[in-house]
Amino acid sequence: MSQILMAVFCFVIYLIIYYLVGVALSKILKLNNDPLEELLYGSFVYELLFFVYVLPLKFKIVPVTTIGVIWAIFVGVMCVAIIVVLHKYIAIGLMGWINGLKNRKICFMLVSLYFIIFLFFIEFFGRLPHGHNQVWFLGWPSNAVLHNELMTYDTETGLPLEKFLNERYLSTFLDHSAIVCKLTGLHVMVEVRTVLTAVFILLQVIVVWKVASYFGKDSNKKSLFAFFVYWSIRNLLVGSQLLPSYYTVFRTYEGKGFVMNVPIPLLVLLLWKMYDNPEDIGYLWKSCLVIAGAMTYSLSMMFSTPFLLVSYIPFVIAKKDMKLIRNMMVLLFVSGIYVIIYYLGQKGIIDLTIQRTE
Repeated sequence: MSQILMAVFCFVIYLIIYYLVGVALSKILKLNNDPLEELLYGSFVYELLFFVYVLPLKFKIVPVTTIGVIWAIFVGVMCVAIIVVLHKYIAIGLMGWINGLKNRKICFMLVSLYFIIFLFFIEFFGRLPHGHNQVWFLGWPSNAVLHNELMTYDTETGLPLEKFLNERYLSTFLDHSAIVCKLTGLHVMVEVRTVLTAVFILLQVIVVWKVASYFGKDSNKKSLFAFFVYWSIRNLLVGSQLLPSYYTVFRTYEGKGFVMNVPIPLLVLLLWKMYDNPEDIGYLWKSCLVIAGAMTYSLSMMFSTPFLLVSYIPFVIAKKDMKLIRNMMVLLFVSGIYVIIYYLGQKGIIDLTIQRTE
């Protein structure tokens, strides 16, 4: 029972932190004061902040407990500061969202009900009970909790690694899970397979609703129709291991599954909005943050983004707007930074050797 209560507590804390970070982001960049969007984009910014914080400490083999305590203090102070400074802004956004629900009660109820049903289905019937990939996504935080070090032990043999794995060390969301487990006593299986699963599914539902609302032109009936058509088609294709729906049901908490189902469709939506309003710099900011934040979950985003942008070229040519070309170059640059870092790691130019002091 204590693990269940702690899981619920951690889930709520995740959402509160994401939302508050998103509020600060929307205020700084003058974006929409929309709680759902703030929750969504705040998740990427939060993970990006943690990435910047934890990466050098990981290389220096700082104990997980030390990293966690410092980060918890920082996040606590940050959240309190955001509430104190932006409480009026928060109130305006929440009241506006609540008032907007008056005309969308049915939509809110049905979408929320779908989220709850889908979450319970995956929790009790979905996800692979075994599999090689679970060794990675459960092994890394488990080793971190056991040895008090981040990603320094082999997940299969349990032996100390000589080098950080180039394709894994940038995926810091697992480091965050290790810290959560170390500080709260939450079991790694519960944090990764239950809490992260719930967070990832909620973010998926929000993204799909945003896509459905945009293409439904904010009409309740059209948006609901688009929402359920989207999920129906995806769920029918769940049998293929190459499609996002498979990851949603069977490998929900994995980095690739997150990238397939949250940042990529969100980036497609942003590119579409960017096409309609190329002068709105807010879409470019959001796209950059989505790409950079998604890299902290899986480097699959590093390879996916260029292909996505290449498919966008015909729209850029058709629009004949230099702002769109500028936006594409910026997004390629952001993605290219990670390609360069990965390449330098592959060639040994970035030293990934694990250097313990003892």
